[in-house]
Amino acid sequence: MWTASRIPGTFAAEEIHLWAWPLLFDGQDMSAHREILDGRERERMQRFHFAADADRYAIVHANVRRILAPYINQPAEKIAFRTGPFGKPELAGDTSLKFSLSHSHTTALLAVDPELPLGVDVEDLKPIEPEVADKHFSATELSMLRGLQGDEWLTGFYRCWTRKEAILKAEGVGLSRDLDSFDISLLPDQKAELVSTRQHFSYWWALHDVSLSPHIIGALAAARSQAQIVRFHL
Repeated sequence: MWTASRIPGTFAAEEIHLWAWPLLFDGQDMSAHREILDGRERERMQRFHFAADADRYAIVHANVRRILAPYINQPAEKIAFRTGPFGKPELAGDTSLKFSLSHSHTTALLAVDPELPLGVDVEDLKPIEPEVADKHFSATELSMLRGLQGDEWLTGFYRCWTRKEAILKAEGVGLSRDLDSFDISLLPDQKAELVSTRQHFSYWWALHDVSLSPHIIGALAAARSQAQIVRFHL
């Protein structure tokens, strides 16, 4: 499903490109990553307390630049970014290209669309307190979760969390909108989808499960109702 490929730089009809790469850097020379970051990225990288976190940041953002460069025909180190009203990163300049980035401790995901907004989220499966679901999920979602036990409950939690996060990132509003203001599917036999909403959305977001393994859960929210997800890995 995940093809190792040179970056195509172009899209077929209704395509969304989804890139994944592992955040492994033991013994890796970090200079090639750091040197293509801009001044603001280097400054942020230097604020990390632990060297491993700074290295992870450098790998993530250098690879974002490498992937986006062929799509907009610019050198990776020359790409300029800006932020939206709620802090969502965007490409500066004359381009319609949209992207969304997410990374966990182990994995990074970058989704790219030629013109329509999208959002992606990825999480490593790790223990979580049920109170987190009680605080953030809707009554409908909590009812579905209560039918799951053990590992199934945990995976259901992360399906719900990543799908909600992907939608809010696609909307560009971050956590300024309540997570319990809309309902999504989360059961293992259900298709990923936005079920209902009690707040206005820009689009009726199409949801896709883009998990990389049973332990790395991912979700993509797309404005394209018939999107063809093409997956690549670095």
